[in-house]
Amino acid sequence: MAQQIPFNIKLKTCLKMCIQRLRYVQEKQQALAKQDRREVAQFLNDGKEQKAHYRVETLINDDVHIELLEILELYCELLHARVSILMSITDEANLISEHMNDGINEAVRALVYATIHAPEVKELAQIRDLLTLKFGPDFVKVILDGGIGVPEKVVKKCSPNLPGEELVVMYLKEIARTYAAPYSQLTDTEDEELEDKEELEELKPIVAVDNDDQFTEDAKHPISVRKPRKNSETLERDLKIPKDIKKDVKVMRRKESGGSDDLEQLKKRFAALRR
Repeated sequence: MAQQIPFNIKLKTCLKMCIQRLRYVQEKQQALAKQDRREVAQFLNDGKEQKAHYRVETLINDDVHIELLEILELYCELLHARVSILMSITDEANLISEHMNDGINEAVRALVYATIHAPEVKELAQIRDLLTLKFGPDFVKVILDGGIGVPEKVVKKCSPNLPGEELVVMYLKEIARTYAAPYSQLTDTEDEELEDKEELEELKPIVAVDNDDQFTEDAKHPISVRKPRKNSETLERDLKIPKDIKKDVKVMRRKESGGSDDLEQLKKRFAALRR
């Protein structure tokens, strides 16, 4: 007779597999997002701004979903590290009364709730089934139906809405700048100000500082997610595009605009040498 695998080993193994799957899905979706940005830039080059607008709405919701996967990965990491504590919890009442501040209650509810919103991560359903065995079907049903106790940041990212006009325009402007594509709402002044700002930032020394504004503004939760400096929620800041792409675009622009000036400078130098 085959020996039955202990419940804690099953849960820990499933959490580890889920972490790996979440990372893989994030990398895959980020690669697809790069392709989508190039397509949006091509629409702008072709003068199809309305089509680019619609595609960016999809791109924004995809970015929000990637942010959700990042949060779920952290929750899995937390439970994986604290499986022994999770196993000592007897019921839902004990979960609420004793584990509101250590992240376990939050992580359990978030992973259960996100199951139906991230179907590409099948391991989440396996985690939900294991948690159902531990806490009972009524516990899971209340979470799935009403989102009881689920962090607001998870609920929001599980229910993406139509992006606001300001956010869509911000995405389009950044894509237009990065790929040197024409866009009616991108002024020359904005483009010059951005380039001047980037050049100043490159001159500054790199200092590792943990700023509070780099974390989600959700202090009441034990988990804080370090987000990229620019994401779908920071309207007041521009989005970050990989520097290698920007450098290629800058070099191309300089060649187009300043090539003749460089040639004149070389001619003057040769003339001075001949003297």
